[in-house]
Formats: sequence, structure tokens, C-alpha cells
Amino acid sequence: MKTKFTLPAILILSIVLLNSCYGPKNILKLQPHDKNEGKWLYGQQFVADTLNGIIYEVGYERCQGEQYWFNFTVTNLSNLPILIDPSDFLLKGYNGYREPIVETTALNPENEILDIEKSLAKAGVREANHVGLSLLAASVDVATGVATATDDNPNNDYLSTNLYEGVQVGREVNALRAESLETMRDSWENSTVRKTTVEPNHNIKGKVFFPAIREASYIKLFLPVDSNFVEMSYEQIQIPVN
Repeated sequence: MKTKFTLPAILILSIVLLNSCYGPKNILKLQPHDKNEGKWLYGQQFVADTLNGIIYEVGYERCQGEQYWFNFTVTNLSNLPILIDPSDFLLKGYNGYREPIVETTALNPENEILDIEKSLAKAGVREANHVGLSLLAASVDVATGVATATDDNPNNDYLSTNLYEGVQVGREVNALRAESLETMRDSWENSTVRKTTVEPNHNIKGKVFFPAIREASYIKLFLPVDSNFVEMSYEQIQIPVN
């Protein structure tokens, strides 16, 4: 039995399918509480605050992969060294009534680097396994070629294997993944704010990442100085893509 789709039925089906598809998520922007505060650098607005001689200067960069990206500079103008650890940086999300809804901390670079090193170790094991498989596959391919060349059965003329090529493809994929992991590790090691003792009259710079809170209307950073915090407030703006 054949089913006929009339034009109205096709239109209704198309509308249902279109409405059921997921569109791109809104672009998130964090705007400092004081729009005219701080300074601008290549499209980023940097705001600064200080407590006990410790200056935090922060610029919101973007929301990427459900993470807020910030650029930090922490300067120590006190008389004592201070320990800066991004895992102590707090971020709170608030609803439209300024009520707190979510609290989180910055991603810990040391944990991220350790996870990447674990993945690289697994990639190294896969490469060692691929070397053994390559030798085995090459011998199988050669043996199959010799067998078909000396076989009198014409039906086997096109019998062959390509195991070696398949294994090589797997090695290339593994190598690309390992290269990507190496790049990620280098970025985490050299481009982020990591746990550091900052001596007087010195500073550190780098990126700090927080999990994004899409449902929040307002965002506030709590950046530690001894037993207190420097606070920085932002309004979260959602920009539709379409």
C-alpha cells in the first residue's frame, strides 16, 4: 500500500520539523556594572579594583564552549608576597531580582593539564599498539598478495587486503589528536593564570576560565585578598543569533 503526501500535509510536516530543530544558542556578553569604567583594549573593556595593595584588572573576552573567558592582571603593590590561585576565584550568577542562583569557581589549570597529560599517555599507548598492528597488517597484506599471485583459481585474482592502509589511517588520526592535545597543554601551561606567589612590586597575567551560567541576568566575581574579596559586577546580555 502506497502512502500519498498532499501539499498541505508536506507543509505541515515541514513546519513541525523546523520548529523541532535546535537553533544556535544566544551569544553571551558580560558588560561591567559601570559602562564607562576602566579602559578599552582591542574591543575589551578592562575594569580594575584594589584592596590592601593588591590590584585586580579584569577584561571579559568571550563565552566559548560554555565557558566565560577573562583576561587577568594581578599586581602586588603591598609589602608582602601574596599567593594567587585561580581555583579560589568565585563567580556567582544572579537572576533578574538580584537573587543568587548559582555559584562556581574558576577552572583549575593544574587539573586541566593533568587531564591532558593522561590523554597524551593514552595516545602514546595507542601509537605503540599501532606500530605493532602496522607490522602485522603489512605481513598479512604481503602474504595475501603472494597467495593470490600463485593461486590457480581465477576467482581469487582480486582477493587482497588493505589492513596496512587502514592501520595507517588510525595512526594519522591518533597523531593529529596528540598534536591537538600538545597544543592545549601548551596553552594551559603558558597562557593562563596559574597558582603563583606574587612578590611585592610584581604582577602576573593570563586567562581565567569560568563555567558559563546562561540563566543568569547578572554575574559577580569574588577575587580573594587575604580573608576578603574584591568584587566585580557584570550584566549578562543575551544576543540572539537569528
